[in-house]
Amino acid sequence: MKRRVIVLVLVALMLAGCGTEGRALLQELAWSWAKEHAADVARYTFTGRSNSAEVDAVLGARDAVQNMMNADQLMEEGRKENDLSKMEQAVEKRPGDYTYRASYGAALLRAGQGQEAEDQFVAADKAAERYGAGHRQQNAIAGIDELGAMRAGFEVNGFKNRSQCQAYYDQLAYLYDVRWQGTKQDFFFEQAAHYREMAAACE
Repeated sequence: MKRRVIVLVLVALMLAGCGTEGRALLQELAWSWAKEHAADVARYTFTGRSNSAEVDAVLGARDAVQNMMNADQLMEEGRKENDLSKMEQAVEKRPGDYTYRASYGAALLRAGQGQEAEDQFVAADKAAERYGAGHRQQNAIAGIDELGAMRAGFEVNGFKNRSQCQAYYDQLAYLYDVRWQGTKQDFFFEQAAHYREMAAACE
C-alpha cells in the first residue's frame, strides 16, 4: 500500500507541469484510481477523511500540492503587481516558506512599513534556519540582492520615514553578518559594520 501511495504521489508531482500527453496520462491514472476507491473518495470530499489510509494519503497529498500551486501563483502575482494583499495570502498558505516571507518583507519595506517588514525578515530567517545553514545563507544572499535593488530608489527619493530607513539598513547589516558567520570573509564583516553605522544615522 505504501509503495502504491508513493508512486501515485510521485507521478502527480512529476507530471503536474508536463505537456498535454503527460496531463492525459495523469488524468487517466487518477480517474482509474478514483473509480476504484469511489466510496472513500466521496467520504473524504464531504468529511475530509475516509476509511482508507491510502485514500487519505493520496488526497491529502493532492490538497497539499494544490495549496502550494495556489500560493505560488499568488506570490508571483503579488511580486509583479506589488500587491501586498496577494503576498500576504501566499505567506498564510505557506508560512514556512522563507522566500515568500523575504519577498513580502521587502515589499512591506518598500511601502514604508518598517516594523512589519522586520517581522517578516525575522520569520524568514527562522524558517530558513530550520532547513539548515545552507538555506540560511541562501536567504541572506537573496535578501542582499533584493534590498540592493532598492538602493537606487532610496538614494533618489529618500526614505519615507525613520522606521523604513532603519529597517532597511538593519536588515542589510544582519544579512551581511549572516554571510560573515558562514564564510568568515572580511568583506562581509566590513559591510555589516558599515550598514550598522548607516542604520544609526537614520533620521
